Amino acid sequence: MSDNDEVKLKPFLGIKPGKYLIILYIVIIIAVLFAILFLPGLVKPGTLYSFESVPENAVVFVDGKYQGATPCEVFVSAGSHEFTIEKKHFSTSVQTVDTGKRLFGSLIIPKKERYSVGVVLESADGFLSDGFLEFSGWGMIDTYYENYQPKAILGPLFNELQQAGYADTEKLSAFLYSVIPFVHNELLYSDFLDAVIVFEELKGRGPVTRSEDITADFTSLGFFQDAAKFIENLPFWFYSILNDENRESLSWYPAMQEEYGAFLRDYSNDFPSAQAAVNVNGSRFVMLSGGQFLMGADGNSFPYPAAVDDFFIMDQEVSNDLYRIFIADNQEWMKDNLDELISKGLVNQDYLKDFDSSEGNAPVNFVSWYAAEAFCAWFENKLPEYLSEYSVGLPDELQWEWAAITESEDGGVFNIGNAAGPQSTNGRYPNNSGLYDLRGNLWEWCDNWYAPAAPLITSRNPVYNEAYYGSYEGLEKSVRGGSWANDDSITVSTRGSQPPDWCTEFLGFRPILVKE
Repeated sequence: MSDNDEVKLKPFLGIKPGKYLIILYIVIIIAVLFAILFLPGLVKPGTLYSFESVPENAVVFVDGKYQGATPCEVFVSAGSHEFTIEKKHFSTSVQTVDTGKRLFGSLIIPKKERYSVGVVLESADGFLSDGFLEFSGWGMIDTYYENYQPKAILGPLFNELQQAGYADTEKLSAFLYSVIPFVHNELLYSDFLDAVIVFEELKGRGPVTRSEDITADFTSLGFFQDAAKFIENLPFWFYSILNDENRESLSWYPAMQEEYGAFLRDYSNDFPSAQAAVNVNGSRFVMLSGGQFLMGADGNSFPYPAAVDDFFIMDQEVSNDLYRIFIADNQEWMKDNLDELISKGLVNQDYLKDFDSSEGNAPVNFVSWYAAEAFCAWFENKLPEYLSEYSVGLPDELQWEWAAITESEDGGVFNIGNAAGPQSTNGRYPNNSGLYDLRGNLWEWCDNWYAPAAPLITSRNPVYNEAYYGSYEGLEKSVRGGSWANDDSITVSTRGSQPPDWCTEFLGFRPILVKE
């Protein structure tokens, strides 16, 4: 066959090639149009729903299967389906919907419908508590990195409350005061400021637009102006969260710092004195007089005035022998029940590690905050009748530091004498109040939740400083005092924290008695 030979198509079913090619092309075009315009509607009939909710971020389920969070688009096949819209602490919307279909052009222009519901806020307390817990978790982190940044939590939370019509500004104000101690850098402050701006609008002081100058909103917004009336040290908090460049722009700060320094120098500090001592089931408790003092005065924390009432405190850390009596009476706290205690979130896997071989007069360690609380509840039931007006618990940071301010600088068991573990509970000289090892030997659990910037959310009036920890549950409990593994740079104002289920060889506790 040469290059010049012609190829001729033969007739097909008596139809000449020119005609049946045209018919073939028409059939192909019709098939393509059918595949595009009709086939999708026949094979996959249904509707593309645009799910919306007020407020947003509600979870969408279709026939019990997760589809996404509002706002989102979901294709739903034709027929009867159950749509469920859920949002924690809000009402749940459940509806049966007959989904339609479009036969023609559904691939190009699918049948669309908007499905919008309003979910009703049922538990503002729960919603705020969850937000507090999530934000405080970021607030417990000291350093962020380029690929590890805190996400916006407070701004969206307040926007959703506003969308839900929630307007209890008194409760929202208390919430904002509770989260301030967890704001310790500009990233967290930006999220906090978004919430404050919504709060201003709910108070009728809006609309408010954020300033490009990060320092301007602090002096102009009503929330900060109101807060500074009783949280007088709030400007020191604001200064602490800024970077060096923004700190230099605060022209008012040097004069305020100098004036506060003069206030501290002139402050008349009380000191605790041992008023009495009682023996409760073999344990000695010393009553300390109340008073006012500068908390954090030794330089390891921001100093501010604090006031403490009288209370009894155990003169030494709880010993292994005493803890053995406790678990004999409360066998659910025996080490044999470790798996159950872990499942309840009360301890970790190190609970009472090495306990069986520990010296009886050494302080008990490897105990969680929850275990210490359970011990205090048990011990309260052992109080004699003349102490029936007292409750037993762990000291908060104010009470602990008040008891410790007369500690000797060279006292305590620290890692300077080849200590290989905690020493006996009363083998050294006591402080001026007759208390042993408030510094060193073991860190001690405190009652309050830990907040990094809490000492800055204070006032010159100690009345305002008694409950600055807030009412929401956090992630970690405060610990004080240092342990045998630390050097003696740990002072009475050094603050630390641990998760409440944490059990470690460096941590123990001592209870106090407080008149109800």
